[in-house]
Amino acid sequence: MAETKKESSKSLKIRKAKKQISDLNKQIDQKLKDLQKIRKARLFPFFSGVEITPSIVDDIFDDLRNNYKDCNGHLDVIIDSGGGDIDAAYNLSMLFRKFGSKELNFIVPRWAKSAATLLVCSGNKILMSPVAELGPLDPQITQINPLEGRMEQFSPLHIRSTLEMIREEFNSGNEKLATGLMERLQFPITLGGFVKSSEIGQQYVTRLLETRMLSDPKEKNTLENVAKQLATGYANHGFCINIDEAKSLGLKVCELGDDELNIVWELHRLNRKKGKIEDEIREDDIMDKIKSLPPGLLDKLPPVLREKLQEVTPTINKKE
Repeated sequence: MAETKKESSKSLKIRKAKKQISDLNKQIDQKLKDLQKIRKARLFPFFSGVEITPSIVDDIFDDLRNNYKDCNGHLDVIIDSGGGDIDAAYNLSMLFRKFGSKELNFIVPRWAKSAATLLVCSGNKILMSPVAELGPLDPQITQINPLEGRMEQFSPLHIRSTLEMIREEFNSGNEKLATGLMERLQFPITLGGFVKSSEIGQQYVTRLLETRMLSDPKEKNTLENVAKQLATGYANHGFCINIDEAKSLGLKVCELGDDELNIVWELHRLNRKKGKIEDEIREDDIMDKIKSLPPGLLDKLPPVLREKLQEVTPTINKKE
């Protein structure tokens, strides 16, 4: 009886969550129509913190082919993304350009970081809210440290700064410390490849800017400076490139007007609310699957996998 009551309570919770999502989708659709009416251009929604991946390129290609043939070369893309795969972002940039062949603009309510920054640099103009952020293009590399059995995330810029620190220690006579640091470095040849990877973002953003946003030959110096700064000019991958910083770089950005901003910000809040509900449903589903596993199995998982699982389900170690 208790199990049946518990299951009934869970079913009710799921139905309530799905009803909330349905209501939010209706509000979002209406806001998108309102913004499209003001902007007088077809609007493609690419938000809710979506990660840019090769599979996302496939999905967006299908959506554009099926629903955006009538945009007459004018396309606005509203984006909220922390980034993802930079190669996929470049591919996606070229795809959006096909449909926004005459004019392609990107609207950023809050985030267009990392690979998403590359994406928005492919358009004619970037429209930002006062709290919108772009970010550096330095790639983020995730590797398993075999010595310590854990995952490490770093940027090629970190490698450069580490090598510089080792060089300084040698030059200062601290050979023991420098040697110890050298011995901790993994796979020197691979590290060289990681350092080279920082050029990918710079090459991609140069190609995009010089064929649309900064295509005037008089803007060549600005173009080179923007590409270099985005790829290697910031000390931290999370650096906040707000609208003033973006303008100072030389990107063609402008702040959303009041009417546009009101709608864009409501869209942002509605999407975040929807995303939170969807995350709760996913976490509940994962926890149910974990609870059904044989006792002690989680303890036998490799530390790296257990750590990754814990990121998805932070309540895994809590006692019930």
